[in-house]
Amino acid sequence: MNEEIKPFKIYIGYDAREHAAYEVAKHSIEATSSIPVDIVPLKLRSLRKSGVYTRANDTLSSTEFTFTRFLIPHLNDYQDWALFIDCDFVALHDVADLVAEIKDQYAVMCAHHDYTPTEETKMDGQAQHQYPRKNWSSMMLINCGHPSNKVITPDVVNNETKTGAYFHRFSWLLDEEVGEVSHEWNWLVGWYKEPKDGTPKFLHYTEGGPWFKEYRNCEYNYEWYEVRNASLQNILEKKNSRIEKLESRVPTIDEVLLTDQKKNLIKTLFKSITDPNEYYYKDIQKEFSEMVKNEMGNKVAAIDSIGGVNYKNKGHEYDNFLSSFILGSGGYISNFDREANTDIDIALVIRGLGGGSQKAIKHCWETSRTFYAIDTGYMGNLKNKKWHRVTKNELQNTGPLIPRDSKRLDRIGYEWVPFTTGKKIMICPPSNKVMNLWGQPDPETWTEQVIEELKQYTDRPIEVRMKPTRSERVSNKSIEAALAEDVHCLITYNSIAATEALLNGKPAIALGPNAAQSLCNTSLSEVENLNILDKATMHRFACHLSYCQFIEDEMRDGTAWSIINESY
Repeated sequence: MNEEIKPFKIYIGYDAREHAAYEVAKHSIEATSSIPVDIVPLKLRSLRKSGVYTRANDTLSSTEFTFTRFLIPHLNDYQDWALFIDCDFVALHDVADLVAEIKDQYAVMCAHHDYTPTEETKMDGQAQHQYPRKNWSSMMLINCGHPSNKVITPDVVNNETKTGAYFHRFSWLLDEEVGEVSHEWNWLVGWYKEPKDGTPKFLHYTEGGPWFKEYRNCEYNYEWYEVRNASLQNILEKKNSRIEKLESRVPTIDEVLLTDQKKNLIKTLFKSITDPNEYYYKDIQKEFSEMVKNEMGNKVAAIDSIGGVNYKNKGHEYDNFLSSFILGSGGYISNFDREANTDIDIALVIRGLGGGSQKAIKHCWETSRTFYAIDTGYMGNLKNKKWHRVTKNELQNTGPLIPRDSKRLDRIGYEWVPFTTGKKIMICPPSNKVMNLWGQPDPETWTEQVIEELKQYTDRPIEVRMKPTRSERVSNKSIEAALAEDVHCLITYNSIAATEALLNGKPAIALGPNAAQSLCNTSLSEVENLNILDKATMHRFACHLSYCQFIEDEMRDGTAWSIINESY
Protein backbone atom coordinates (compact mmCIF):
# COMPACT_ATOMS: atom_id res chain seq x y z
CA MET A 1 0.00 0.00 0.00
CA ASN A 2 1.36 3.37 -0.97
CA GLU A 3 1.87 5.77 1.88
CA GLU A 4 -0.33 8.87 1.55
CA ILE A 5 1.68 11.96 0.64
CA LYS A 6 1.45 14.66 3.30
CA PRO A 7 0.24 17.94 1.77
CA PHE A 8 2.79 20.73 1.73
CA LYS A 9 1.62 23.53 4.05
CA ILE A 10 1.30 26.99 2.46
CA TYR A 11 0.32 30.05 4.48
CA ILE A 12 -1.05 33.08 2.69
CA GLY A 13 -1.20 36.50 4.31
CA TYR A 14 -4.86 37.51 4.60
CA ASP A 15 -6.10 41.09 4.76
CA ALA A 16 -9.85 41.63 4.96
CA ARG A 17 -9.44 44.61 2.62
CA GLU A 18 -7.93 42.38 -0.08
CA HIS A 19 -10.06 39.24 -0.08
CA ALA A 20 -10.12 39.11 -3.88
CA ALA A 21 -6.32 39.07 -4.01
CA TYR A 22 -6.21 36.18 -1.52
CA GLU A 23 -8.68 34.08 -3.51
CA VAL A 24 -6.66 34.61 -6.69
CA ALA A 25 -3.35 33.73 -5.00
CA LYS A 26 -4.89 30.57 -3.52
CA HIS A 27 -6.43 29.42 -6.79
CA SER A 28 -3.24 30.09 -8.78
CA ILE A 29 -1.24 27.74 -6.51
CA GLU A 30 -3.90 25.00 -6.52
CA ALA A 31 -4.28 25.18 -10.30
CA THR A 32 -0.55 24.87 -11.06
CA SER A 33 0.65 22.51 -8.30
CA SER A 34 1.51 18.88 -9.05
CA ILE A 35 1.82 18.06 -5.35
CA PRO A 36 -0.87 18.09 -2.64
CA VAL A 37 -0.98 21.45 -0.85
CA ASP A 38 -2.77 22.63 2.27
CA ILE A 39 -3.39 26.38 2.02
CA VAL A 40 -4.08 28.31 5.22
CA PRO A 41 -5.06 32.02 5.33
CA LEU A 42 -3.45 33.97 8.18
CA LYS A 43 -6.66 35.63 9.37
CA LEU A 44 -6.02 38.20 12.07
CA ARG A 45 -9.44 37.83 13.67
CA SER A 46 -9.06 34.05 14.07
CA LEU A 47 -5.56 34.36 15.50
CA ARG A 48 -6.73 36.95 18.00
CA LYS A 49 -9.75 34.85 18.96
CA SER A 50 -7.54 31.83 19.62
CA GLY A 51 -5.22 33.93 21.80
CA VAL A 52 -2.17 33.21 19.65
CA TYR A 53 -1.84 36.81 18.51
CA THR A 54 -2.33 39.58 21.08
CA ARG A 55 -0.18 42.36 19.69
CA ALA A 56 -1.90 45.76 19.56
CA ASN A 57 -2.85 47.11 16.15
CA ASP A 58 0.16 48.81 14.64
CA THR A 59 -0.81 51.98 12.76
CA LEU A 60 2.41 51.71 10.75
CA SER A 61 1.63 48.20 9.50
CA SER A 62 0.47 48.14 5.90
CA THR A 63 -1.30 44.76 6.19
CA GLU A 64 -3.06 42.67 8.82
CA PHE A 65 -0.42 39.96 8.41
CA THR A 66 2.66 42.17 8.91
CA PHE A 67 3.58 40.26 12.10
CA THR A 68 1.36 37.17 11.99
CA ARG A 69 3.51 35.51 9.28
CA PHE A 70 6.20 34.99 11.92
CA LEU A 71 3.84 32.76 13.90
CA ILE A 72 4.15 30.09 11.20
CA PRO A 73 6.79 27.95 13.00
CA HIS A 74 4.43 27.82 16.00
CA LEU A 75 1.33 27.22 13.86
CA ASN A 76 3.18 24.37 12.15
CA ASP A 77 4.10 22.82 15.54
CA TYR A 78 7.79 23.59 14.89
CA GLN A 79 7.88 20.74 12.39
CA ASP A 80 8.53 20.40 8.65
CA TRP A 81 8.89 23.09 6.04
CA ALA A 82 6.18 25.56 5.08
CA LEU A 83 5.80 28.32 2.53
CA PHE A 84 4.56 31.84 3.20
CA ILE A 85 3.50 34.34 0.54
CA ASP A 86 1.79 37.72 0.67
CA CYS A 87 -1.77 37.79 -0.67
CA ASP A 88 -0.71 39.88 -3.68
CA PHE A 89 0.93 36.90 -5.44
CA VAL A 90 0.00 34.85 -8.50
CA ALA A 91 1.63 31.47 -9.13
CA LEU A 92 2.55 30.89 -12.78
CA HIS A 93 4.70 27.83 -12.08
CA ASP A 94 4.43 24.57 -10.17
CA VAL A 95 5.24 25.10 -6.50
CA ALA A 96 6.71 21.58 -6.48
CA ASP A 97 9.81 22.95 -8.21
CA LEU A 98 10.24 25.48 -5.41
CA VAL A 99 9.86 22.77 -2.78
CA ALA A 100 12.53 20.76 -4.60
CA GLU A 101 15.04 23.56 -3.90
CA ILE A 102 14.72 23.17 -0.13
CA LYS A 103 18.00 22.66 1.76
CA ASP A 104 17.65 21.60 5.38
CA GLN A 105 20.71 23.49 6.63
CA TYR A 106 18.79 26.76 6.24
CA ALA A 107 16.22 28.18 8.66
CA VAL A 108 14.65 30.36 5.97
CA MET A 109 14.99 30.47 2.18
CA CYS A 110 13.83 33.42 0.11
CA ALA A 111 14.66 35.72 -2.80
CA HIS A 112 17.45 38.14 -1.83
CA HIS A 113 16.15 41.32 -3.48
CA ASP A 114 18.23 44.45 -3.87
CA TYR A 115 15.08 46.56 -3.87
CA THR A 116 14.57 50.21 -3.00
CA PRO A 117 11.07 51.47 -3.85
CA THR A 118 10.76 55.00 -5.17
CA GLU A 119 7.23 55.60 -3.93
CA GLU A 120 6.50 57.21 -0.56
CA THR A 121 3.21 55.35 -0.14
CA LYS A 122 1.99 51.82 -0.85
CA MET A 123 -0.96 50.83 -3.03
CA ASP A 124 -3.45 51.27 -0.16
CA GLY A 125 -2.15 54.65 0.93
CA GLN A 126 0.07 53.36 3.76
CA ALA A 127 3.56 54.78 4.25
CA GLN A 128 6.32 53.02 2.30
CA HIS A 129 9.21 52.25 4.67
CA GLN A 130 12.74 51.71 3.47
CA TYR A 131 14.91 49.08 5.15
CA PRO A 132 17.56 46.44 4.32
CA ARG A 133 16.24 43.10 3.00
CA LYS A 134 13.09 44.85 1.74
CA ASN A 135 10.54 42.31 0.48
CA TRP A 136 12.59 39.29 1.51
CA SER A 137 9.91 38.18 3.95
CA SER A 138 7.08 38.50 1.40
CA MET A 139 7.87 34.95 0.19
CA MET A 140 9.59 32.60 2.63
CA LEU A 141 10.31 28.91 2.71
CA ILE A 142 10.41 28.36 6.47
CA ASN A 143 12.15 25.43 8.14
CA CYS A 144 9.77 25.28 11.10
CA GLY A 145 11.80 22.59 12.85
CA HIS A 146 15.12 24.44 12.61
CA PRO A 147 16.57 25.10 16.09
CA SER A 148 16.96 28.82 15.39
CA ASN A 149 13.27 29.18 14.50
CA LYS A 150 12.14 27.58 17.74
CA VAL A 151 12.96 30.85 19.53
CA ILE A 152 10.20 32.61 17.52
CA THR A 153 7.42 31.83 19.94
CA PRO A 154 4.07 33.65 20.20
CA ASP A 155 5.50 35.53 23.18
CA VAL A 156 8.32 36.86 21.00
CA VAL A 157 6.01 37.79 18.12
CA ASN A 158 3.64 39.54 20.54
CA ASN A 159 6.46 41.39 22.27
CA GLU A 160 5.90 44.98 21.16
CA THR A 161 9.53 45.89 21.80
CA LYS A 162 10.28 43.70 18.79
CA THR A 163 9.61 45.95 15.83
CA GLY A 164 8.77 45.06 12.28
CA ALA A 165 12.40 45.69 11.37
CA TYR A 166 13.52 42.93 13.77
CA PHE A 167 11.31 40.32 12.10
CA HIS A 168 11.45 41.34 8.46
CA ARG A 169 15.24 41.44 8.51
CA PHE A 170 15.42 37.95 10.14
CA SER A 171 17.37 39.46 13.02
CA TRP A 172 17.16 36.25 15.09
CA LEU A 173 19.07 34.33 12.40
CA LEU A 174 22.70 34.27 11.34
CA ASP A 175 23.30 35.41 7.76
CA GLU A 176 24.39 31.92 6.77
CA GLU A 177 21.03 30.54 7.98
CA VAL A 178 19.11 32.53 5.34
CA GLY A 179 19.27 30.57 2.08
CA GLU A 180 18.52 31.98 -1.36
CA VAL A 181 16.10 31.05 -4.12
CA SER A 182 15.79 32.74 -7.48
CA HIS A 183 13.99 36.10 -7.57
CA GLU A 184 11.80 34.49 -10.24
CA TRP A 185 9.85 32.95 -7.34
CA ASN A 186 9.19 36.46 -6.03
CA TRP A 187 9.04 38.52 -9.19
CA LEU A 188 8.48 42.16 -8.15
CA VAL A 189 6.08 43.48 -10.76
CA GLY A 190 7.24 46.85 -12.05
CA TRP A 191 10.79 46.22 -10.82
CA TYR A 192 12.07 43.14 -12.65
CA LYS A 193 11.84 43.07 -16.46
CA GLU A 194 11.64 40.22 -18.94
CA PRO A 195 13.84 38.90 -20.48
CA LYS A 196 16.66 40.88 -18.84
CA ASP A 197 15.90 39.54 -15.36
CA GLY A 198 14.54 36.16 -16.36
CA THR A 199 11.00 34.75 -16.42
CA PRO A 200 8.54 35.09 -13.51
CA LYS A 201 7.38 31.98 -11.70
CA PHE A 202 5.51 33.75 -8.87
CA LEU A 203 4.28 37.27 -9.62
CA HIS A 204 4.30 39.72 -6.71
CA TYR A 205 2.27 42.91 -7.24
CA THR A 206 4.12 44.74 -4.50
CA GLU A 207 3.58 48.23 -5.91
CA GLY A 208 -0.14 47.73 -6.62
CA GLY A 209 -2.37 45.04 -8.07
CA PRO A 210 -5.34 45.00 -10.49
CA TRP A 211 -7.84 44.64 -7.63
CA PHE A 212 -7.12 48.31 -6.85
CA LYS A 213 -8.75 50.81 -9.19
CA GLU A 214 -5.53 52.80 -9.59
CA TYR A 215 -3.56 49.70 -10.74
CA ARG A 216 -6.03 48.02 -13.10
CA ASN A 217 -3.64 48.50 -16.00
CA CYS A 218 -0.39 47.56 -14.22
CA GLU A 219 2.13 45.11 -15.69
CA TYR A 220 0.91 41.49 -15.76
CA ASN A 221 -2.67 42.61 -15.19
CA TYR A 222 -3.85 40.10 -17.80
CA GLU A 223 -2.35 37.21 -15.82
CA TRP A 224 -4.12 38.29 -12.65
CA TYR A 225 -7.51 38.75 -14.36
CA GLU A 226 -7.13 35.36 -16.06
CA VAL A 227 -6.62 33.61 -12.70
CA ARG A 228 -9.38 35.70 -11.12
CA ASN A 229 -11.86 34.56 -13.77
CA ALA A 230 -10.79 30.93 -13.37
CA SER A 231 -11.15 31.25 -9.60
CA LEU A 232 -14.68 32.65 -9.92
CA GLN A 233 -15.61 29.87 -12.32
CA ASN A 234 -14.26 27.28 -9.88
CA ILE A 235 -16.28 28.77 -7.01
CA LEU A 236 -19.42 28.76 -9.19
CA GLU A 237 -18.91 25.12 -10.17
CA LYS A 238 -18.50 24.09 -6.52
CA LYS A 239 -21.68 25.92 -5.56
CA ASN A 240 -23.63 24.35 -8.44
CA SER A 241 -22.33 20.93 -7.42
CA ARG A 242 -23.54 21.43 -3.85
CA ILE A 243 -26.92 22.62 -5.11
CA GLU A 244 -27.29 19.53 -7.33
CA LYS A 245 -26.48 17.25 -4.41
CA LEU A 246 -28.97 19.05 -2.17
CA GLU A 247 -31.66 18.89 -4.83
CA SER A 248 -31.18 15.15 -5.33
CA ARG A 249 -32.29 14.28 -1.80
CA VAL A 250 -33.31 15.81 1.49
CA PRO A 251 -30.20 16.15 3.70
CA THR A 252 -30.12 15.42 7.41
CA ILE A 253 -29.56 18.24 9.86
CA ASP A 254 -25.95 17.16 10.30
CA GLU A 255 -25.34 17.53 6.56
CA VAL A 256 -26.66 21.07 6.33
CA LEU A 257 -23.93 23.74 6.02
CA LEU A 258 -24.48 25.21 9.47
CA THR A 259 -22.32 25.62 12.52
CA ASP A 260 -22.56 22.91 15.16
CA GLN A 261 -24.18 25.48 17.45
CA LYS A 262 -26.96 26.18 14.92
CA LYS A 263 -27.46 22.44 14.23
CA ASN A 264 -27.91 21.76 17.95
CA LEU A 265 -30.33 24.66 18.16
CA ILE A 266 -32.51 23.14 15.41
CA LYS A 267 -32.38 19.70 17.02
CA THR A 268 -33.42 21.21 20.35
CA LEU A 269 -36.30 23.02 18.65
CA PHE A 270 -37.55 19.69 17.23
CA LYS A 271 -37.39 18.18 20.71
CA SER A 272 -39.39 21.11 22.05
CA ILE A 273 -42.05 20.67 19.36
CA THR A 274 -42.37 16.90 19.75
CA ASP A 275 -42.33 16.95 23.55
CA PRO A 276 -44.04 20.24 24.57
CA ASN A 277 -44.97 18.89 28.00
CA GLU A 278 -41.40 17.79 28.69
CA TYR A 279 -42.37 14.24 29.52
CA TYR A 280 -39.16 12.82 28.05
CA TYR A 281 -36.84 15.77 27.45
CA LYS A 282 -36.62 17.58 30.76
CA ASP A 283 -36.07 21.37 30.90
CA ILE A 284 -36.09 21.48 27.10
CA GLN A 285 -37.77 24.91 26.99
CA LYS A 286 -35.15 26.38 29.30
CA GLU A 287 -32.37 24.74 27.28
CA PHE A 288 -33.79 26.07 24.02
CA SER A 289 -34.09 29.60 25.41
CA GLU A 290 -30.48 29.57 26.60
CA MET A 291 -29.25 28.26 23.25
CA VAL A 292 -31.11 31.04 21.40
CA LYS A 293 -29.52 33.66 23.65
CA ASN A 294 -26.06 32.20 23.08
CA GLU A 295 -26.57 32.03 19.34
CA MET A 296 -27.85 35.59 19.11
CA GLY A 297 -25.01 36.91 21.19
CA ASN A 298 -24.86 39.54 23.90
CA LYS A 299 -26.27 42.36 21.78
CA VAL A 300 -29.56 44.12 22.37
CA ALA A 301 -31.51 46.86 20.63
CA ALA A 302 -33.18 49.10 23.17
CA ILE A 303 -35.86 51.08 21.36
CA ASP A 304 -38.65 53.10 22.85
CA SER A 305 -40.61 55.04 20.24
CA ILE A 306 -42.83 56.75 22.80
CA GLY A 307 -42.54 60.41 21.94
CA GLY A 308 -40.20 59.58 19.10
CA VAL A 309 -40.59 58.56 15.44
CA ASN A 310 -43.68 56.62 14.36
CA TYR A 311 -41.92 54.09 12.16
CA LYS A 312 -45.14 52.35 11.09
CA ASN A 313 -46.11 55.51 9.21
CA LYS A 314 -42.86 55.04 7.26
CA GLY A 315 -43.64 51.41 6.39
CA HIS A 316 -41.49 49.82 9.10
CA GLU A 317 -42.38 47.93 12.23
CA TYR A 318 -39.39 49.56 13.87
CA ASP A 319 -36.37 51.67 12.91
CA ASN A 320 -34.80 50.14 9.79
CA PHE A 321 -31.23 51.28 10.53
CA LEU A 322 -31.48 49.87 14.03
CA SER A 323 -32.88 46.56 12.82
CA SER A 324 -30.18 46.31 10.12
CA PHE A 325 -27.44 46.84 12.70
CA ILE A 326 -29.01 44.18 14.90
CA LEU A 327 -28.99 41.69 12.03
CA GLY A 328 -25.33 42.45 11.39
CA SER A 329 -24.32 42.12 15.03
CA GLY A 330 -26.29 38.97 15.83
CA GLY A 331 -28.52 40.71 18.35
CA TYR A 332 -32.27 41.03 18.87
CA ILE A 333 -34.94 43.71 19.05
CA SER A 334 -36.25 44.74 22.43
CA ASN A 335 -36.94 47.99 24.27
CA PHE A 336 -35.44 49.74 27.25
CA ASP A 337 -38.18 48.88 29.71
CA ARG A 338 -37.57 45.19 29.05
CA GLU A 339 -33.80 45.45 29.18
CA ALA A 340 -33.23 47.94 32.02
CA ASN A 341 -32.98 45.21 34.63
CA THR A 342 -31.24 42.55 32.57
CA ASP A 343 -27.60 41.56 32.82
CA ILE A 344 -25.52 44.71 32.22
CA ASP A 345 -23.11 42.60 30.16
CA ILE A 346 -25.77 42.67 27.45
CA ALA A 347 -25.06 45.75 25.36
CA LEU A 348 -27.76 48.17 24.23
CA VAL A 349 -28.07 49.60 20.72
CA ILE A 350 -29.63 53.06 20.67
CA ARG A 351 -30.75 55.20 17.72
CA GLY A 352 -30.82 58.98 18.09
CA LEU A 353 -31.77 60.98 21.19
CA GLY A 354 -35.55 60.95 20.90
CA GLY A 355 -38.15 58.97 22.80
CA GLY A 356 -36.60 56.71 25.45
CA SER A 357 -33.06 56.91 24.04
CA GLN A 358 -31.83 59.44 26.59
CA LYS A 359 -33.07 57.30 29.44
CA ALA A 360 -31.21 54.32 28.01
CA ILE A 361 -27.98 56.30 27.49
CA LYS A 362 -28.04 57.71 31.03
CA HIS A 363 -28.66 54.20 32.36
CA CYS A 364 -25.58 52.94 30.48
CA TRP A 365 -23.44 55.79 31.79
CA GLU A 366 -24.58 55.17 35.37
CA THR A 367 -24.08 51.39 35.26
CA SER A 368 -20.98 51.30 32.99
CA ARG A 369 -23.05 49.28 30.55
CA THR A 370 -21.81 49.00 26.98
CA PHE A 371 -23.94 50.70 24.35
CA TYR A 372 -23.77 51.40 20.64
CA ALA A 373 -25.22 54.67 19.39
CA ILE A 374 -26.49 55.23 15.84
CA ASP A 375 -27.06 58.76 14.53
CA THR A 376 -26.55 60.96 11.47
CA GLY A 377 -23.23 60.51 9.66
CA TYR A 378 -20.58 63.19 9.38
CA MET A 379 -20.52 63.56 5.59
CA GLY A 380 -22.13 62.42 2.36
CA ASN A 381 -25.71 63.24 3.40
CA LEU A 382 -26.28 66.44 1.45
CA LYS A 383 -29.10 65.02 -0.70
CA ASN A 384 -30.02 61.75 0.99
CA LYS A 385 -29.52 60.73 4.60
CA LYS A 386 -27.91 57.36 3.85
CA TRP A 387 -24.76 57.54 6.01
CA HIS A 388 -25.06 56.98 9.75
CA ARG A 389 -22.32 57.13 12.34
CA VAL A 390 -22.00 54.29 14.82
CA THR A 391 -20.16 54.82 18.11
CA LYS A 392 -19.38 52.68 21.12
CA ASN A 393 -19.98 54.12 24.60
CA GLU A 394 -20.10 57.67 23.26
CA LEU A 395 -22.26 59.79 20.96
CA GLN A 396 -19.52 60.92 18.61
CA ASN A 397 -16.13 59.45 17.69
CA THR A 398 -14.13 61.62 20.08
CA GLY A 399 -11.01 59.47 20.27
CA PRO A 400 -7.73 60.07 18.42
CA LEU A 401 -7.62 59.85 14.65
CA ILE A 402 -7.04 56.28 13.46
CA PRO A 403 -4.83 56.04 10.33
CA ARG A 404 -7.06 54.75 7.52
CA ASP A 405 -6.86 54.25 3.78
CA SER A 406 -9.06 56.24 1.38
CA LYS A 407 -11.14 53.36 -0.01
CA ARG A 408 -14.31 54.27 1.88
CA LEU A 409 -13.72 57.98 1.43
CA ASP A 410 -13.79 57.57 -2.35
CA ARG A 411 -17.33 56.14 -2.09
CA ILE A 412 -18.54 59.13 -0.10
CA GLY A 413 -17.20 61.65 -2.56
CA TYR A 414 -15.09 63.89 -0.31
CA GLU A 415 -13.22 66.77 -1.93
CA TRP A 416 -10.65 68.96 -0.21
CA VAL A 417 -11.77 72.54 0.45
CA PRO A 418 -8.93 74.97 1.32
CA PHE A 419 -9.37 76.82 4.60
CA THR A 420 -10.56 80.42 4.44
CA THR A 421 -11.82 82.88 7.05
CA GLY A 422 -14.30 85.72 6.85
CA LYS A 423 -15.75 88.43 9.06
CA LYS A 424 -18.65 86.97 11.02
CA ILE A 425 -18.92 84.29 13.67
CA MET A 426 -21.64 81.66 13.21
CA ILE A 427 -23.04 80.05 16.36
CA CYS A 428 -24.88 76.75 15.95
CA PRO A 429 -26.74 75.94 19.20
CA PRO A 430 -27.50 72.28 19.87
CA SER A 431 -31.05 71.05 20.30
CA ASN A 432 -32.94 70.94 23.59
CA LYS A 433 -32.55 67.17 23.86
CA VAL A 434 -28.78 67.39 23.42
CA MET A 435 -28.41 70.07 26.09
CA ASN A 436 -30.67 68.15 28.44
CA LEU A 437 -28.62 64.97 28.02
CA TRP A 438 -25.37 66.76 28.84
CA GLY A 439 -26.81 68.77 31.71
CA GLN A 440 -26.32 72.07 29.89
CA PRO A 441 -28.59 75.14 29.88
CA ASP A 442 -31.32 75.37 27.27
CA PRO A 443 -30.13 76.44 23.77
CA GLU A 444 -31.21 80.08 24.19
CA THR A 445 -29.44 80.48 27.53
CA TRP A 446 -26.36 78.67 26.23
CA THR A 447 -26.24 80.95 23.20
CA GLU A 448 -26.53 84.07 25.36
CA GLN A 449 -23.68 82.85 27.56
CA VAL A 450 -21.49 82.15 24.53
CA ILE A 451 -22.15 85.58 23.03
CA GLU A 452 -21.42 87.30 26.34
CA GLU A 453 -18.08 85.50 26.69
CA LEU A 454 -17.17 86.10 23.04
CA LYS A 455 -17.39 89.86 23.58
CA GLN A 456 -14.33 89.55 25.84
CA TYR A 457 -12.23 88.33 22.91
CA THR A 458 -13.65 89.82 19.70
CA ASP A 459 -15.93 92.48 18.26
CA ARG A 460 -16.80 90.51 15.14
CA PRO A 461 -20.45 90.34 14.06
CA ILE A 462 -22.27 87.25 15.34
CA GLU A 463 -24.91 85.23 13.54
CA VAL A 464 -26.98 82.55 15.29
CA ARG A 465 -28.00 79.63 13.09
CA MET A 466 -30.72 77.48 14.61
CA LYS A 467 -30.83 73.92 13.32
CA PRO A 468 -33.07 73.80 10.23
CA THR A 469 -35.41 70.92 9.48
CA ARG A 470 -34.15 68.09 7.27
CA SER A 471 -36.16 69.34 4.28
CA GLU A 472 -34.82 72.88 4.77
CA ARG A 473 -31.21 71.65 4.94
CA VAL A 474 -31.62 69.74 1.67
CA SER A 475 -33.32 72.59 -0.18
CA ASN A 476 -32.20 76.08 0.73
CA LYS A 477 -30.57 76.13 4.14
CA SER A 478 -27.61 73.77 3.80
CA ILE A 479 -24.71 74.34 6.14
CA GLU A 480 -22.39 74.36 3.12
CA ALA A 481 -24.18 77.43 1.77
CA ALA A 482 -24.24 79.11 5.19
CA LEU A 483 -20.50 78.59 5.73
CA ALA A 484 -19.75 80.21 2.38
CA GLU A 485 -21.33 83.50 3.53
CA ASP A 486 -18.24 85.33 4.85
CA VAL A 487 -17.86 83.12 7.95
CA HIS A 488 -14.81 83.53 10.20
CA CYS A 489 -15.53 80.40 12.25
CA LEU A 490 -18.34 78.18 13.52
CA ILE A 491 -19.05 77.66 17.23
CA THR A 492 -21.12 74.80 18.66
CA TYR A 493 -21.31 72.43 21.59
CA ASN A 494 -21.28 68.85 20.33
CA SER A 495 -23.11 69.22 17.02
CA ILE A 496 -21.56 67.58 13.94
CA ALA A 497 -21.70 71.10 12.51
CA ALA A 498 -18.12 71.48 13.82
CA THR A 499 -17.01 68.56 11.65
CA GLU A 500 -18.99 69.90 8.70
CA ALA A 501 -17.25 73.26 9.11
CA LEU A 502 -13.78 71.67 8.92
CA LEU A 503 -14.78 69.61 5.88
CA ASN A 504 -15.96 72.81 4.20
CA GLY A 505 -12.75 74.72 4.89
CA LYS A 506 -13.82 76.75 7.93
CA PRO A 507 -12.28 76.83 11.44
CA ALA A 508 -14.48 75.62 14.29
CA ILE A 509 -14.71 75.83 18.06
CA ALA A 510 -16.33 72.84 19.78
CA LEU A 511 -17.24 73.41 23.44
CA GLY A 512 -18.45 69.87 24.12
CA PRO A 513 -17.59 66.24 23.22
CA ASN A 514 -17.13 66.32 19.48
CA ALA A 515 -15.62 64.26 16.65
CA ALA A 516 -13.75 67.39 15.52
CA GLN A 517 -12.21 68.12 18.93
CA SER A 518 -8.80 66.65 18.08
CA LEU A 519 -8.33 69.20 15.27
CA CYS A 520 -10.52 72.22 15.95
CA ASN A 521 -10.28 74.80 18.75
CA THR A 522 -12.02 74.09 22.04
CA SER A 523 -12.01 77.47 23.82
CA LEU A 524 -13.73 80.76 22.98
CA SER A 525 -10.55 82.58 23.97
CA GLU A 526 -8.95 81.19 20.79
CA VAL A 527 -11.46 82.87 18.47
CA GLU A 528 -8.77 85.11 16.96
CA ASN A 529 -6.15 82.39 16.91
CA LEU A 530 -7.89 79.56 15.09
CA ASN A 531 -6.48 76.27 13.78
CA ILE A 532 -6.02 76.41 10.00
CA LEU A 533 -5.66 72.85 8.75
CA ASP A 534 -3.69 71.77 5.68
CA LYS A 535 -4.79 69.36 2.96
CA ALA A 536 -2.90 66.34 4.33
CA THR A 537 -4.37 66.75 7.82
CA MET A 538 -7.90 67.09 6.50
CA HIS A 539 -7.45 64.06 4.27
CA ARG A 540 -6.39 61.98 7.30
CA PHE A 541 -9.39 63.32 9.20
CA ALA A 542 -11.81 62.52 6.38
CA CYS A 543 -10.35 59.00 5.95
CA HIS A 544 -10.80 58.44 9.69
CA LEU A 545 -14.43 59.63 9.57
CA SER A 546 -15.19 57.39 6.60
CA TYR A 547 -14.60 54.39 8.89
CA CYS A 548 -16.96 55.83 11.51
CA GLN A 549 -20.11 55.94 9.36
CA PHE A 550 -21.99 53.31 7.37
CA ILE A 551 -24.86 52.75 4.98
CA GLU A 552 -27.71 50.41 5.87
CA ASP A 553 -26.31 47.48 3.85
CA GLU A 554 -23.04 47.68 5.82
CA MET A 555 -24.96 47.52 9.07
CA ARG A 556 -26.89 44.50 7.85
CA ASP A 557 -23.89 42.49 6.62
CA GLY A 558 -21.81 43.04 9.77
CA THR A 559 -19.27 45.49 8.29
CA ALA A 560 -20.22 48.23 10.74
CA TRP A 561 -20.13 45.83 13.70
CA SER A 562 -16.68 44.57 12.77
CA ILE A 563 -15.08 47.97 12.07
CA ILE A 564 -16.51 49.70 15.16
CA ASN A 565 -15.42 46.99 17.57
CA GLU A 566 -11.93 46.83 16.07
CA SER A 567 -11.67 50.63 16.27
CA TYR A 568 -12.55 50.71 19.95
